[in-house]
Amino acid sequence: MKTNAEIRNEAKGILANRWGSAIVVIFVAGLLQGLVASPQVAFAQPSESASLLYLLALIFVGMPVSLGITMTFLRASRGSELAVEGLFGAFNSTYYAKSILLNILTSIYTFLWTMLFIVPGVIKALSYFLAPYILVDNPQLSSEEAICRSMKMMQGHKMDLFLMMLGFWGLAILSTFLLCIPLLWLVPYYMTVFARFYESVRAEMVEW
Repeated sequence: MKTNAEIRNEAKGILANRWGSAIVVIFVAGLLQGLVASPQVAFAQPSESASLLYLLALIFVGMPVSLGITMTFLRASRGSELAVEGLFGAFNSTYYAKSILLNILTSIYTFLWTMLFIVPGVIKALSYFLAPYILVDNPQLSSEEAICRSMKMMQGHKMDLFLMMLGFWGLAILSTFLLCIPLLWLVPYYMTVFARFYESVRAEMVEW
């Protein structure tokens, strides 16, 4: 498998002449996610109906958009165009229900493991990380099968993923002191890096 430094350099090369498109995609994705959260932020003290609206929007809009973001940057990392339309790539009969179920299952499993202790929860979250990428590449799989395959692929790679994430967490915290504006550059880089991370792990699996 490639080193984290090699993966980051690959991501920089992919985005070298595409930063404008990548920023537009992330900006639109942020607007969509903001609309999902709007029932919660519209009231100083959200009512039960506002909370219910938020939950429904998160499930039926936010979760498919999340898979659409993964889909867009995975395909872009393979040479496809970075386009806003890709954000809606999961709004079809192939991916829609599975994108929702995948998010729900990984959230429940991670929460249950975290209830035992924080460290097992973190380990499991790392184990499930590749499931959305696997689902994009293998729509014939069920959400549960994508999670199981992610757990298998992440064996021996969880520390690599954790260390990669650690650097991004630091940059994300720093960006909050600049009104989060750097996130417009950081998030596309993040998404491209982890698309390449998936490709590197997947290539190793193929070699097996």
